[in-house]
Amino acid sequence: MARYQLGYWARYDIGDVSKASTEVLRKAVERAGKAANNRMRALEKAGFTSGVYAHAVAALGRKRFKESAKKLTRAQLQREYAVLRSYMSAQTSTPAGVRRANKKRYETAKTRGFTGTEEEFYDMVERYYTKRVEQLYASKVIYEAITSGKTDIIDAVLQEEAVKTPGEALLQYLARK
Repeated sequence: MARYQLGYWARYDIGDVSKASTEVLRKAVERAGKAANNRMRALEKAGFTSGVYAHAVAALGRKRFKESAKKLTRAQLQREYAVLRSYMSAQTSTPAGVRRANKKRYETAKTRGFTGTEEEFYDMVERYYTKRVEQLYASKVIYEAITSGKTDIIDAVLQEEAVKTPGEALLQYLARK
C-alpha cells in the first residue's frame, strides 16, 4: 500500500504563481499532476470516488490531471496548478485520509447520540442524500424548465453570474423563481 507524507504539497509548491516563470510552472504542474493521478487511482481502487475526488473531476472537467503540460497556456497552467494545490492539500486525497475522515464522522455521530454501527450510519447518510437529490429532481420548476426546453435560462445564469458549475446555476435559477 502506498504511503503519503503529511504536508505533501510542499514538494510541488513554487510560491507565488504570478512571479514564477512559465517553465517552472509547467514543471510543477507535470510533477504534481503525476502524483495527484497516482492518488486518484488509489482512491478509485479503494472505491472512494466522491468528496475531494469528485470535486477535482468537476473542477477539471476530466478524470485526470495533466502529466504533460507542454501545450497548455500560462492561464491553463495556473488553473491546473490551483486545482492541484487544492486536491493535493486535502486530507481526503488519499484512501487512508478518507478512512480517517469517515471514522471521525462516525465518532462524531456516536457522541451526538447515534447508536448504530458505522455501516448503518453510512447507509443512513447515503439514503438521506439520495432522498434529497430525488426531491431536487422532482421539483416542478426544474421539470418545467427541462421539458419546455428553457435551459437557456440556466446557461444565461452561468455566464451572467460567473458560476463555476451548472449545478450552481440551477440553484441560482431556482432562487430567482
